Amino acid sequence: MNNLQKIISRLFKMILPLIDRLAYLQFFNRPFSAYPILNYQTYKELAEDAKKNTYSIEGVDKLEKESGFMIDRDWLNPLAFQTQVVIKKSKLNYAHGRVLYTVLRTYLTTLRQDSKKINIIETGTARGFSALCMAKALNDSGFDGSIFTVDVLPHHKKIFWNCAADHLKGKQTRQNLLSDWNELIEHYIIFIQGYTRHLFPKLGLPRIHFAFLDGAHTYEDVLFEFNIISNHQKKSDIIVFDDYNEKNFPGVVKAVNYIAKEMSYNVEIIHNKETLRDYVIAKKN
Repeated sequence: MNNLQKIISRLFKMILPLIDRLAYLQFFNRPFSAYPILNYQTYKELAEDAKKNTYSIEGVDKLEKESGFMIDRDWLNPLAFQTQVVIKKSKLNYAHGRVLYTVLRTYLTTLRQDSKKINIIETGTARGFSALCMAKALNDSGFDGSIFTVDVLPHHKKIFWNCAADHLKGKQTRQNLLSDWNELIEHYIIFIQGYTRHLFPKLGLPRIHFAFLDGAHTYEDVLFEFNIISNHQKKSDIIVFDDYNEKNFPGVVKAVNYIAKEMSYNVEIIHNKETLRDYVIAKKN
């Protein structure tokens, strides 16, 4: 390597960390968008389509009917409009909120009456929709507990969220975005910013009764999160997986198939033909 090549190599070594840092700052300053997208009326129209997609899923209908637990639509729809109706290429639906509510309420009926406080883990907080659906299930069941929801997105930083509220209030924190549900949040939800690989080993929870994995979708990350949680679960404890979809998320499918074959969990797939976004319920044997 001649002197010029050495100089260029040194410059690259100096510049690349700065590029990484700028990309990092850009993501955390505007993870969804640098400005409001389209217009408020578009979100209203998308919300109507999302409702149709959410309430036309045979597998979820069957799950609710067999369990006897169904989330209140009048409660769910306003939350979804604030947190799930976004501009994206794929079809919108928020049926995972229905699934989480029903599965968690069913699970709670299996606990002893003196087990009134439980621990729940969620990866992939995003705008807070799933955590609130689980908080609603705890509240409706009369259970106390803590929902630890983890995401790299900041909770107290003002950003645009790619939702209708961007057009009404501008940049706001997640805390402000969810202010209508403060009572549930204050009682049940703990927002944690960071990466699960760094945070999970430090949580120190003696038991994780229930979990929802919707963060990183690689095979390695899903198995890492599963293994940590599984080590803190007892018989009949639950892990729910989102986005069981071979085309878009092969890592999730590969990880869940491995768990079903090799680990001591009974795996049930809830099919969502509307968007090919299936959900998986894994119960520890």
